[in-house]
Amino acid sequence: MATMDPPQAHVPLTDERIERLREMIGDELDAAWLYDRLAGMSDRQPAHHQPAEVLRNMAESEREHAAHWIALLGDHEPQAYLDLHRPSLRVRLMAFEARVFGLGYIISQLRREELFDIQRYVSDPDSGGLAEEEREHRATLAELAPQFGAEGAIGEGHAGVGAQGASTFRAALFGLNDGIVSNLALIAGVAGVAIGSEAVLVAGIGGWLAGAFSMAGGEYISVRSQSEVLQRQIAMERDEVLLDPGEERRELISIYRSKGLSQELAEQVAAELSEQPDALVDTMVREELGLDPDGLGNPWKAAASSFLSFSFGALIPLLPFLVWHAADWTVNYWALIVGVLASVVTLAVAGLFTSLVTSRSPLYAAGRSVLVGVLFAAITFAIGSALPFDL
Repeated sequence: MATMDPPQAHVPLTDERIERLREMIGDELDAAWLYDRLAGMSDRQPAHHQPAEVLRNMAESEREHAAHWIALLGDHEPQAYLDLHRPSLRVRLMAFEARVFGLGYIISQLRREELFDIQRYVSDPDSGGLAEEEREHRATLAELAPQFGAEGAIGEGHAGVGAQGASTFRAALFGLNDGIVSNLALIAGVAGVAIGSEAVLVAGIGGWLAGAFSMAGGEYISVRSQSEVLQRQIAMERDEVLLDPGEERRELISIYRSKGLSQELAEQVAAELSEQPDALVDTMVREELGLDPDGLGNPWKAAASSFLSFSFGALIPLLPFLVWHAADWTVNYWALIVGVLASVVTLAVAGLFTSLVTSRSPLYAAGRSVLVGVLFAAITFAIGSALPFDL
């Protein structure tokens, strides 16, 4: 762990600067809190005792970074900041993700956070050597990734345990949002026409099933078609490599030359790859076609995931009407109100977790999801109420 010299301020302490320093102090303490929590989780896995110690060292380093910024504020008692700090909602959500899905799941997120710190500190004249230390943190996370089963997560452009898990998580979140918003709007629209009619229940069930099967079918066809196209292109590339290896070698040299390699190095790389036909096919598919042979996707898995996530979301606003009907209660606006409130809560929670994918403020993401859902429901309810129908 590096020992930093007392920082020398180069930027005047304007109100804007003070606010920025406080923001950076909070971010560093958030990171320290998260690394401590991850170390504790790692402790509970016998094979991960060494990574736990590494994570604790990183947490201590982040606290030192916070002390660096605190000193620039002229505060000589940084421990007060450390004792009073409360972790943000965002890092609490990340800790929850790690606890539920495993530490490997959030490795790529942590590396993005460190990259953000690097970008911020490189341009700050008071940062000292913090940018370089954040680079070391990012490299350390890359080294830890395989130990947590996240080899693919350490490179954002590669598919792996962490990356595939994150992709599935994103798809589930968006499917959930789609299900809630679309069925809530449909139910609200029909309720505006005839709240006391069973037409509301029928519309809700129809919206759920039609939407879920439509999402599943569309996802299956999309992934299946894409997979078939990619497999055909890969097969054609394999034929070209086997039937005309000289031409493929020249193409590969041209590709590497366009990327900035010297003629000699490009020829050397192409020559070595040409001795391994399978490696040459894989390289040409990635470099010439821009495809990932390992990321073609499973259409059945994609369809099932879309169906389940949409169904769960669509059932949220529908459930009160099912309960009212099963209890033989008169369906009234209370059922709609309960459905809206349940949808609002679920949209808010989904928005909070969406913020981990989009890197937006959790409260902003939650508020946006709720606003969109409620706005569309209000519009369709108003339209339904204005229709001259009597069901």
